[in-house]
Amino acid sequence: MLWIGVLTIVAYLSSILLITPVLMKVQQGETTTITQSSKKWIFHSAILAIVLHVIGLVNNFFVAGGQNFTLFNVSSLVSILVSIFVTFSILRTNTLWFLLPIVYCFATINVVGTTFFPGSFIKHLTENIGLLFHIMLALFGYAVFFICTLYAFQLGWLDRNLKQKKMTFSPMIPPLMKVEKQLFQLLILGESLLSITLISGSIYLPNFFSAEQIQKAIFSFIAWLVFAILLFGHYKLHWRGKRVIIYTISGMILLTVAYFGSRLVIA
Repeated sequence: MLWIGVLTIVAYLSSILLITPVLMKVQQGETTTITQSSKKWIFHSAILAIVLHVIGLVNNFFVAGGQNFTLFNVSSLVSILVSIFVTFSILRTNTLWFLLPIVYCFATINVVGTTFFPGSFIKHLTENIGLLFHIMLALFGYAVFFICTLYAFQLGWLDRNLKQKKMTFSPMIPPLMKVEKQLFQLLILGESLLSITLISGSIYLPNFFSAEQIQKAIFSFIAWLVFAILLFGHYKLHWRGKRVIIYTISGMILLTVAYFGSRLVIA
């Protein structure tokens, strides 16, 4: 449905246009906080966008022959999970305000893709509950690591501004240590989900180690190792700063290659 896609794009863009000027004023020191009325407008427009996004994705994903796993549909599902997480998280924490425009831009790009560039990659998952469980775990894990990557970029931005003494103190700008703490909490969650995903894949995918699937298995395992080394380095060797950012981004790149690499080549 074209009109749902257009409305979703408008709703996401409205959220971006509502939040971006406020964040620019906070960064420039013109204001230190956001009014309750502005928070409500941003939250409600984001919820509307997410609901419309879900409706549009359901129409595109569930088709007569099964489930349509195009790149944009899968990426759209990830962006919905991320958008839900960050949107509801701003009600409880101040560490995600500056990530909202990036998340909503990512969601908008996916809506444009699913709306104007539809494709077909049909699977029948209802007949294989184990495979469905594996794919859902993989998507949730990828969404968590996507958020970790955003946290890593925010960590680098905060660290650079603090060192250059350009940081404006505001309730909307999170403390560096709080961002780092939440980053590693999410990394632990993502690593746990990735571990279960690898185990479930070896159980429920009969061709998990076949030639066509070996790339996914190898890159997923390497990504798992990278995140495991990062967690060990942080909690045992007290790694911080650039090393944490580099490992997080590297792990995410490897995971992206594992999940989407072969599909991108085919596309």
